[in-house]
Amino acid sequence: MKISIVTPCLNRRELIGTAIESVLAQSYPDFEHWIIDGGSTDGTLSFLEKYPHLRVISEPDRGVYDGFNKGVERSEGDVIAFLNSDDLYVRGTFDLVKRGFERSSTEVVSGGCEIFKRTTAGSEVIMHRYVDSRRYRLDVRGVTLGIPNINARFFRRNVFEKVGNFSAQYRMAADREFLLRATLAGVSDHPIEKLFYRYRWHTGSLTMNAGNESLLTAINESLRITEEYGDLGIITSRDRAILRAWRRELQATVFMIQTIQGKPGEALARARVAFTEDPRWILDLCRCGTQAVGRRIRTLFRSVLANAKR
Repeated sequence: MKISIVTPCLNRRELIGTAIESVLAQSYPDFEHWIIDGGSTDGTLSFLEKYPHLRVISEPDRGVYDGFNKGVERSEGDVIAFLNSDDLYVRGTFDLVKRGFERSSTEVVSGGCEIFKRTTAGSEVIMHRYVDSRRYRLDVRGVTLGIPNINARFFRRNVFEKVGNFSAQYRMAADREFLLRATLAGVSDHPIEKLFYRYRWHTGSLTMNAGNESLLTAINESLRITEEYGDLGIITSRDRAILRAWRRELQATVFMIQTIQGKPGEALARARVAFTEDPRWILDLCRCGTQAVGRRIRTLFRSVLANAKR
């Protein structure tokens, strides 16, 4: 079973080596690794020359998901997966994926993920870990209110023939839309309660920093998705209710981000719209706010412990 790994990249010289090494560390005999570079100018391309096994193209593109599509079109593997240039696979993942496909007729094998960061003292801190497969099943709840973790999923090639490529309409949320399209098309999933993927939190992360405009873009695109898919005739009443709950959660997240960014006027305008749409929004805001504070406290505590052990 040949596995194709697709890594979109732009100016990641300092981080991409770890991603490449995590693929090599799988010790899996039948794979290819595509680097789809968007025109790096920081020495990334010269760095990649250290790895002759890589298949590299470098040309202007329209972002991460355009890179995904280019990789899918060029890949030759039976199975395709997407590795971000600043992340890494857990050792042994490819073997678990191969067994998952061999033991079932599934079209997707999905695993767990975690988010980690490095402290200023050089210690590693696990910020969040998700290995409960109920949270990342390939269904409407899993890809909206759950953990979409597109990078911890491995797809048979026929999935893209059945569903199509990532949509160019979404610059930051095309993964959510693709997974939603896949689940509505009946794509089968085999979730495994093992850690597959590690997301690296850093100041340049596109969608993991509350002050990052790209995160707001992703959320606003997701709000568009709730509108477009909520009106589809194929959506069941249960799934439509899930989309409404996801929309309330997204609105609450935007409110919190705009508050953090010091934009009270925009935050209050968002609150009025969200409350008018669905008064239950205030409950989601309280829940999301409590969870956000809890996550920050937990990460701070873990950072202190990690630094103390050094």
